[in-house]
Amino acid sequence: MADEFGEKTELPTEHRLTEARESGRVAKSVDLNAAGVILMATAALYFGGTWLMTSLSEVLYGHLAGPAWLQIDSTRVISHFWAIAYHLSGAGLMLLGMLMLAAISLNLLQFGFLVSTEAFTPKWSHINPLQGLQRIFSWSSVIKLMIGLGKLALLAIISYFAIRAELPALVMLNTQIPSIILTTTGQLMGKLAFQLSAALVVMALIDFAYQKWKYLEDMKMTKQEVREEMKQMEGDPQHRARRRDAHQKLVSARDLQKVRDADVVITNPTEIAVAIKYDPEKMAAPAVVAKGQGEIAARIRRIAIEEGIPIIERKPLARALFATVKVGHPIPLDMYEVFVEIMAYVYRLTGRQLPKM
Repeated sequence: MADEFGEKTELPTEHRLTEARESGRVAKSVDLNAAGVILMATAALYFGGTWLMTSLSEVLYGHLAGPAWLQIDSTRVISHFWAIAYHLSGAGLMLLGMLMLAAISLNLLQFGFLVSTEAFTPKWSHINPLQGLQRIFSWSSVIKLMIGLGKLALLAIISYFAIRAELPALVMLNTQIPSIILTTTGQLMGKLAFQLSAALVVMALIDFAYQKWKYLEDMKMTKQEVREEMKQMEGDPQHRARRRDAHQKLVSARDLQKVRDADVVITNPTEIAVAIKYDPEKMAAPAVVAKGQGEIAARIRRIAIEEGIPIIERKPLARALFATVKVGHPIPLDMYEVFVEIMAYVYRLTGRQLPKM
């Protein structure tokens, strides 16, 4: 009944997921990228803040401790610019490098390495004002707004309790010297930043799990879609049957050429035919070189008559050989006795000496 209404009840196939990935549709959380970058920035400022402040203080000291009046010209401006860039480049490049590393790593962790040109293709739906307004004033936008407000409220609550726990230490700062005030305030701000960043990461992980689930739900298929995809991947069942028949005919034709080298053909008498060859100098045991039923059995008998190969009717033996022995494989030991009797008869007909088996 579900399939009658086109309900998507089947998990997406690997082919469907691959096509979606190639078009740039993957499960990803923008919040996880943002939270990870914020956490990395907090860590960089916390552990590298002293170095950054030292670089800034050197820049300030170098420009404020000089003479009160300076003659401004292009040479002096360029000189000051390069001096400031030199002092700040190390700290700035370190911070930018860590943020870039965090952004790239989080994308790789979410959906691996992916380059999709389709994602850069301009689409009218993205710039259509009417569709843009529909997206803004939709239930999806309202839900996203409520979730955003909920996250903001949670961060406010975490900030309130974190500051409240540090109030005794903050109150005592009015009796301390400026250096201790700055150090303590920086430590408290760093601690608060870590707590807020950790909360953002936890919420982002929840969002990523939801995005993963929603992506798989959106990728689900109806039973009809699965059948259509299987037809496209494997071809129409009638075409497959025709290809299989053609393949069997090719194999049979190749095997039929080996009938001309056979020593005897065992028949059922008309339904089944099995051609057997035994060369004591090259073969350890008699082997089936061709077999078939129906039309192929008739062709085996026809070739045997043309080549003068003896045809022996043994219904149980023919059925057993056809059912249990593959082409190119030796006959089983329990059939040797019957086969020796048959070959003795064949060799008497042809005037040859029976080889030892």
